[in-house]
Amino acid sequence: MPPRTPIDPEALRPSPRIHAASRLDASYLAYAKSIAHGNSDPALRLEVCRQFVRCGMIGETVAMLATLMDVRDLRGSVTEIMGELRALRRARSEEHVFAPVGGNADAGSKDRGYWVVPADSDMTLIAFAGKAQLLGLSIYFMHSLLGRLNANLIYLFDWSNNFYFGGVSGLGGSVDATVERLRGLCAELKSRRVLCLGQSAGGFGALHYGAKLGADGVMTFSPILLPVTRGKVRERIGNRIGRPLTDADTQLREQIAAAPRAPHIEIVYGTENKADVASARYLAELPMVVEHPLPGVSDHGTIQVTVANNTFGPLLDNFVRACGPGGWRGGDQPSSCDSQ
Repeated sequence: MPPRTPIDPEALRPSPRIHAASRLDASYLAYAKSIAHGNSDPALRLEVCRQFVRCGMIGETVAMLATLMDVRDLRGSVTEIMGELRALRRARSEEHVFAPVGGNADAGSKDRGYWVVPADSDMTLIAFAGKAQLLGLSIYFMHSLLGRLNANLIYLFDWSNNFYFGGVSGLGGSVDATVERLRGLCAELKSRRVLCLGQSAGGFGALHYGAKLGADGVMTFSPILLPVTRGKVRERIGNRIGRPLTDADTQLREQIAAAPRAPHIEIVYGTENKADVASARYLAELPMVVEHPLPGVSDHGTIQVTVANNTFGPLLDNFVRACGPGGWRGGDQPSSCDSQ
């Protein structure tokens, strides 16, 4: 078991930057209020509804939808959003709804890119936010969905949008430094099972860090893999972190195959999204990978898709079961999933 990393008391609350990324600001809410009437552009009101849905703002969405009921051209979209709201209500665990309070953190930690939520559990889930600093939905709303697991939760944010190659603010300025701090946090939380979750760029982070951590399992939704392994994206990331990325840095398939404790991996993607299909194919030959193709889906945001069609919870529950009882000791021993 690695040395424990004491949890900074401030990390038990979202930093100001996490708080800002997880909610709509006052100016946007004022704008939404200003167009909540029948004389404004219906398309603008519909977009506000979609923003509200991403933040789990159910009551506000219903109120705005009421102004669109008589817009014939948008009836299909209104019906679709109403269906999403019903799914959100069913999926949400009321006891795990996070209500932000004042004084989230001191000024010195305003850019802290991680948030720890202990649950007195031997299972820890590390959730990697994507490029928009969301997990498809607002982190606060996702917290109400992930509460079903009764797991310790560590939320990570990549402020520089470098696919987590620059580490996580407050944990380290590189992948290896951040991995060591995460090992220490998982040890401090007395973890026997360590799982990773991410969507899009966060899916890449979950796979990359999960392999290095020796996680029991990694669940990814539409992970972006191929553009990072070659070409201009890789070059841009290298320029931002101050060193070129090598094949050894970016070739996840080879890293996972060679890991001392390779995780059980599940990938969710839409069959009509060519880029996401290609990323899934990149890992499909590994024996520990299970695919969940969504027929007819072209949307890159497959967390949102599965929440809306009521399959997110069952997918998550089945993933946890597939990872077995766990036996994490810092990532240096065979995974309990290896024999499954």
